[in-house]
Amino acid sequence: MRWLLIDRIVECEPGVSAVGVKTFPRNDEIFLDHFPGFPIVPGVLQVEMIAQMAGKCAAMTRSDILPVLGSVKAAKFYRNVRPGDRCVIRARIEKIARNYVLANGEIEVDGEKVSSASLLFGVVERSKTSSNDFDAVTQEWLASQAAKQASVP
Repeated sequence: MRWLLIDRIVECEPGVSAVGVKTFPRNDEIFLDHFPGFPIVPGVLQVEMIAQMAGKCAAMTRSDILPVLGSVKAAKFYRNVRPGDRCVIRARIEKIARNYVLANGEIEVDGEKVSSASLLFGVVERSKTSSNDFDAVTQEWLASQAAKQASVP
């Protein structure tokens, strides 16, 4: 199973902030058991969505690093995320240091904040991982930005 919880990056200023979207289809397997008759997106997946958005934002500023979630400093859930909801994930990088990244983020549905989190990432050098490639969502964003740059006279 691949835990890519962002469908698309819609805005990004690498190392500063990023916005992405995720919609959970009504037939997603997570809704079979969470909860029968009352399907909601688990809070832990909402935190992971924020972590993935923040991690992508940090990694795009320094392609030699892989931010790895180390600590959830705080997380709050304001209302349920239901099947079919379009989540807008916003992440802000507070600090990128040699061996850690601090970030905050929130998720909105229909303009209403549904969750937020403050996160601490450890930093792993990409040269020490099995892959130096970005995931498909990040590659799509980077390609769109390169295409925009190429079309500017």
